[in-house]
Amino acid sequence: MAGQSAANPSDLNSVQALGPAHTAADSVVHVPDADVLFAGDLLFVGCTPIVWSGPIAGWIAACDRMIATGAATIVPGHGPVTDPDGVRAVRGYLAHVAEQADTAHAQGLSFAEAIEKVDLDEYATWLDAERIVVNLHRRYRELDPAATPDLDQLTLLAMMAERGLS
Repeated sequence: MAGQSAANPSDLNSVQALGPAHTAADSVVHVPDADVLFAGDLLFVGCTPIVWSGPIAGWIAACDRMIATGAATIVPGHGPVTDPDGVRAVRGYLAHVAEQADTAHAQGLSFAEAIEKVDLDEYATWLDAERIVVNLHRRYRELDPAATPDLDQLTLLAMMAERGLS
């Protein structure tokens, strides 16, 4: 843009911090003149997102904010370039995970039991579906941190690997 310096922070008003979700510092860049949104790790297209930082509701809100930009072209951090429907799919997955976890928790299932009972439905065919382990863990920690062990990342990765091989 004529007369504007990219180094001037006031020119960066299209950068939006939307985390924590995938990680603590998730951000997007909206370029309205090009009708493009760079979604980074807030968008996984065709593969299962992984909620390392959460909360899941925060990521759902981030999806809503990405859709609200009105950008026609969206560049994800993972997967092919998409449109708002790609964001809606990720939002749908996250809402589904929250619903499944909430139901399992209300039924008195432990986190480990919920892993075995969750129904991924239409999302079962997404690449890296075993990430449900981390996503359920995150939601269970949100629902009842005292009753859900705070597992380290290595333990969660091992549990994902076990599920992915079964």
